[in-house]
Parts: sequence; C-alpha cells; structure tokens
Amino acid sequence: MSQTIVIDNLAFAKKNETLAGDLSLADCKRLQALLQESQLNNDNAAETSGTIQFKLTGQSNAARQHFLHLQIEAKLTGTCQRCLNAMPLNLMLDFTYLISDVDASELEESALDEQDDYDLQQASSVMDVIALIEDELIMAMPIAPTHNHDCVKLVTQSGEKPNPFAVLKDLVKR
Repeated sequence: MSQTIVIDNLAFAKKNETLAGDLSLADCKRLQALLQESQLNNDNAAETSGTIQFKLTGQSNAARQHFLHLQIEAKLTGTCQRCLNAMPLNLMLDFTYLISDVDASELEESALDEQDDYDLQQASSVMDVIALIEDELIMAMPIAPTHNHDCVKLVTQSGEKPNPFAVLKDLVKR
C-alpha cells in the first residue's frame, strides 16, 4: 500500500505551509532497486532497517518569489561493491527550490548559472511530494558504494601464482 502526497506548490509556498513526515520504503519503488536485498525481503525490514524522514517548508519573500525548502534524512542499507555485504547509508540532504511560472527551457543559460543557490521547480497544482523526495534520494545515492575500511582482501582472479622466492626475501632481512 503506497501513499501519495500531492500539493499545489505555489499555494503551499504563498501560505508558508510546512509538511513533515516519515516515508516507508514501500512508497519508493524506484529507490528499492538500489538498496540491499535483505532490507526488502521481509515485511518488517522496510520499517526497521530503512527510514526516510522529510520536512517541506514553503516561503515567500518581499520580491514575490516563492520557495520550497526540502530537508531529507534517510537511513538506508546499500550493497558494498567491494565485498557485496550490507552497508549503512546515512543521507542528510537539504534543497531549496524556486517555484516559477516560466518554463525552464525558456530561460537563458546565463540566468540559470547565476541561480546556483536553488533549483527551479515548475509551478504545479499537482506536485507529487513523494516523487520529488524519491528523485532526490536516487540522485544522492553513491554510484558504487564501498566501506571506508578494508572489508575483504583482494583476490587475484587472473591466475597469478604467489612468488616462490618470497620466503627467501624474509630470510635476507634477518
């Protein structure tokens, strides 16, 4: 059972509203493909080993610009690409979006480059908040996550044999 959260992002920002909550991994089908299989196998795993908390805040300024501020804290379990074991992924993300009635394709590149502090979000009366959160989490996931420590010894797969004279090297040092 997946839920949807739909807002009118322009009205949300104009009213300075706030929306906060927790998401289940069941609500993020595309994100599930990037996570450790054991996290998704049983029904309780999605609730115990992965949490996604979010807070979406709307605001307007004196220049009649409307913004959405999104904070995401996610504790997920990925797969280490070196040892293929479970690896905790703790993501703390912070985004600011300028809501605009102008299509981003109509803006000049120079105008977009000057606005590095925030991303543009098209004004929409049916913006899916869960899809936005899932998109940001997917883009923030590491491409090839690995543990910070040495998780396994590297095994040579090319058929190389150990040097039989390596033992003599230790004798010379004595």
